[in-house]
Amino acid sequence: TFGVHGTPGADPTEPPRSTSYPFPALPHEPAVERVAAALARTGLHPSYSAMAVDRRAGGSCIRCSTCDGFPCQLDAKGDAEVRALNPAIATGKARLVTDLLVERLVTNEAGTRVIEAVGRRGGELVRIRAASFIVSAGAVNSAVLLLRSASDQHPNGLANSSGLVGRNYMVHNATFLVAIDPLRRNDVEFQKTLMINDWYLTGPDGFPLGNIQMLGKLRAAMIKPARPRYPSWALTAATDRSWDFYLESEDLPSSENRVTVGRGGRIEVDWAPTNMTAHRGLITATKKALRSIGFPVLLAETMGVETSSHQCGTCVAGSNAAVSVVDEYCRTHDVENLFVVDASYFPSSAALNPGLTIAAQALRVAHEGDVLR
Repeated sequence: TFGVHGTPGADPTEPPRSTSYPFPALPHEPAVERVAAALARTGLHPSYSAMAVDRRAGGSCIRCSTCDGFPCQLDAKGDAEVRALNPAIATGKARLVTDLLVERLVTNEAGTRVIEAVGRRGGELVRIRAASFIVSAGAVNSAVLLLRSASDQHPNGLANSSGLVGRNYMVHNATFLVAIDPLRRNDVEFQKTLMINDWYLTGPDGFPLGNIQMLGKLRAAMIKPARPRYPSWALTAATDRSWDFYLESEDLPSSENRVTVGRGGRIEVDWAPTNMTAHRGLITATKKALRSIGFPVLLAETMGVETSSHQCGTCVAGSNAAVSVVDEYCRTHDVENLFVVDASYFPSSAALNPGLTIAAQALRVAHEGDVLR
């Protein structure tokens, strides 16, 4: 459905699988292949990153340098818009309404079913009625919508009898690590094909550390807004010779890390990182490996809550309604026709991009979750 490219076998953490990926992994460009081979000689197990891009025969992906972090003008990314929303609209059975802000969900008198979503479009009140309602606004905004939908039947927020809506907010502990060889240029275009999971389950000290993967190629213009005092020529010289990595460690769930609605409806996120000892260990181990294969300059920057693209956990799944918000099929325990189908349901954050897991769970809910009951 999402056209994922990948080749199983090299990742030491790979779980059992019934079939292979729909398409083979994207091969490394020569500059990345040299790094992969050098890392393999140190005893590590570099593998190919699984990616949902349209690189099949006759596909629209051209392996350009703006794939990571930029909208695709060729619709070559297998994202929700291209692979799910647009095909659904094309059937004539789905409708996309833009510029509509849904403000709250309204239930029946018993509070057991949602009967309508209420919002505004251009100042005009809009009411949407349906048999089932699926909230899929991301871990922050999905929780906010439920909290804003408090009523007499649900005084602490819709589907919030557990008190966990908005709690256990997680993002990844993330670090950008730039490895520079001043004597060698990196002429790569499509860099994001390599990942390393050797320390995902067990690091050098015996504790799990996380995942290493390559970023899309960094360019001077991308770095300039964050480093405005550095001259452009220096940034160009550095990025022309850099190999760019993204390090992820698991952010552990904490009920004190949460999303709330403050005065005037203001969205507030309270978050303090967890598991940072492991993340610092991942940085140290990665630097040691890269230094050993010829990168004398290693620059690392650990990101804070502003790096929220992997947010999850605010409507945690579980079988016990007292300590979870949704069940295994993302149906809320308290409201029978309400689903929260995004990374809100994650009980833990893992240490990888959650995109394909979110897509897989959405397909599972659609096929097996009795959404239209």
